Amino acid sequence: MEQRARVSLILNSDAFREELEAIVADQLKHGPHPASLIALQQISELLLPRSGRWHNMSSLGQGNVVVPINDIRGMDALSYAKGEKILRCKLAALYRLVDLFGWTYSIYNHVTARINQENEHFLINPFGLMYHEVTASSLVKIDMQGNIVDNGSTTYGINKAGFTLHAAIHASRPDIKCIIHLHTQSAVAISSMKCGFLPMSQEALIVGNVSYHEYNGILVDEGERDTLARNLGPTNKVMFLRNHGLVACGETIEEAWFYAVNTMYACETQWHAMVAGMENIIMPSEEARKKVQETVSRGGGGVDSSSKKWKVGELEYEALMRCLDNAGYRTGYIYRQPVIRNIDRKAYNEVEVPPSSSSFAYLDGDASAQSPVRKAQEERKKTLKAEWYNTPNVYVKQEIDEVGTPNPKKITKWVAEDSPNKTSTPIKVEGKHQFAPLGENPKELKVHQKQIKQDRFEDKITAGHQSKILDANWEDVEQRKTGTGKEQVIVVGAASKGIIRRDQQHNAVVFKTYYASNPFQDMGPEEVERYRKEVEQKQTRDQDKTNGDKPDSYYEKGGQEVAAAAGRSDTMRSTSSGEQPEESPSKESGKKKKKSFSFLKKKKKSEKA
Repeated sequence: MEQRARVSLILNSDAFREELEAIVADQLKHGPHPASLIALQQISELLLPRSGRWHNMSSLGQGNVVVPINDIRGMDALSYAKGEKILRCKLAALYRLVDLFGWTYSIYNHVTARINQENEHFLINPFGLMYHEVTASSLVKIDMQGNIVDNGSTTYGINKAGFTLHAAIHASRPDIKCIIHLHTQSAVAISSMKCGFLPMSQEALIVGNVSYHEYNGILVDEGERDTLARNLGPTNKVMFLRNHGLVACGETIEEAWFYAVNTMYACETQWHAMVAGMENIIMPSEEARKKVQETVSRGGGGVDSSSKKWKVGELEYEALMRCLDNAGYRTGYIYRQPVIRNIDRKAYNEVEVPPSSSSFAYLDGDASAQSPVRKAQEERKKTLKAEWYNTPNVYVKQEIDEVGTPNPKKITKWVAEDSPNKTSTPIKVEGKHQFAPLGENPKELKVHQKQIKQDRFEDKITAGHQSKILDANWEDVEQRKTGTGKEQVIVVGAASKGIIRRDQQHNAVVFKTYYASNPFQDMGPEEVERYRKEVEQKQTRDQDKTNGDKPDSYYEKGGQEVAAAAGRSDTMRSTSSGEQPEESPSKESGKKKKKSFSFLKKKKKSEKA
């Protein structure tokens, strides 16, 4: 009674009231979330007894001073292997969860994680630190034999005897990445019962089949590793150590935590139910056990409806990491599904309108309450709209002659009519797309782009519209050549502007008759060569006549005598060498009748005429 009276006296005193008001004002002014429920929560934590989020867990994790989990900063991260920093943060966060759930046993017990299978390195807590003191950088890296590879940020060693259990499981089960060893009261009690772990609750059915290992004293004997490996088996993830505790394993840290939590909840349920006796406990059917195992194996608790695929325990572990981050533990966890708050900016405005005369400009209805600036803006908008309404919509077509060309053409222009007799009709603008309405298909541009790509792929794109002036029916052309057609005149046109521009077609050069046939098209290669030699001789003769070097008689008789002499000398050379003489070109040409070309005769006759 005296204590109650004294407490009542303190609460009713003016000094206490003033001190409480000062604390409230300071929190509202300097707190991280002023004028919010979080500020009131901080005040309650200052004044009321400790009643943190983890009310049923270890009191060591409820202090105001929180050691951050992710203490690896800056260049320190470069000293770790690929993915080792993330694994360290996950494992250190797991140590904090074990501490917050109240499953610690002083500095004993261990949680280990395999870094990789190539070097067979593992992470373990320093032997001497409490669970709530473990950080990412303080974890010790060891090998399969327990030798220290990296001592971490502390000077502590490891419990080599305690690692015997973990080394035996890691060596026999390469699929296991994380091992959690616990021996709480409920776990030790269940491991000591003859009935063992009963599948009597949903949590027990989620865990599935478990293994057992007989107690042979403290695990310091190296020969006991083979027995541990055989008892665990190839598929089970949970093993009870008789009179000692349990071991929860997983292919990931999340899965190991998932089995550890459900095993602990099942142990507590069985511990409380054993008071009623075994005859009063109802066991689920075998069919129900199989259904639970199939559902849990899908991940996400087996009931997640999102499109993401979760492994076993990932969704639950990520929720706990958010809880730790919100409490200030700074886990360094990389979230697969971050929680993002969508704020409607239209419905929520962080900046309030200050109470001043200008704030009345946002009121609707009464125009007299508007500020002068607002009124000027409204009048200016009306003026601009009136100018657009009064723009002329009556235009006159005018044709103007082109300047700078010998053949000017007419250019059409539309100009506003200045006639005072006609006035334009103002049009009210209903919307911004009134004169250029939008298309009905919003994907019209995409469809057009795809069509262009398809045409380019199928080689349908051309240079544009091509001229039809040079197009002709070649059957008609052949008929006109032979004289069987109706008309004996063929029109062939060719002009650069006449082909491209329609208004310049009258400037195109048009031939009224077809071209003469090629005189050499019916000649063979020998006749063409003979004709070429004759032309060269004629050119040489004309040149000599011009210079006056040789008379005309030389070309009539002398040329043949020179050729005959050349032939005799060739015959004498061939006879002296034993070869048969060949006929001279002059004799051969004398035997053969000289052929004259028909087109040359026609040409000579036309010249004489």
